[in-house]
Amino acid sequence: MEEFIQCLSAFVGCFGFTFIFRIHKNMKFAFVGSLVGTLGWIIYLATRFLHNIFLQSFIAMLCVALLAEMMARIYKAPATIFIIVGCFPLVPGSGIYYTMLYAVQGMNDLFMESFLSTLGIGISLALAILISSTTLQVYKRIKNKDYATVE
Repeated sequence: MEEFIQCLSAFVGCFGFTFIFRIHKNMKFAFVGSLVGTLGWIIYLATRFLHNIFLQSFIAMLCVALLAEMMARIYKAPATIFIIVGCFPLVPGSGIYYTMLYAVQGMNDLFMESFLSTLGIGISLALAILISSTTLQVYKRIKNKDYATVE
């Protein structure tokens, strides 16, 4: 039941986030982006057995980015719309908060631990987006036989 509430909260959070970026003007994009974010959170929860938050974040974000790229092709819209909304549940907001709290309070050991963890998650998310985007661009070039020729 707790997982269901988390997934419902992920959907509501993603949908609310669409209002900030004015994606709600096209409700189809807002709904699909929120579903992509919810699926990302489901994948994040499903990979808990790995006991590695960096790998969990990477796998979940990779799926979100690939789904976002697919939705962008289907709906003929920029993938950024779906990626930004879809990554919302995976962003380490509490890690950023506690990192700054520990820095302000002068708790250097906790600050470094929190900082490195938050940085690692951020790098995992960015790397997943980079890999999915690059892979699809390479696939598109191979499919269209648009090779760069060296003369």
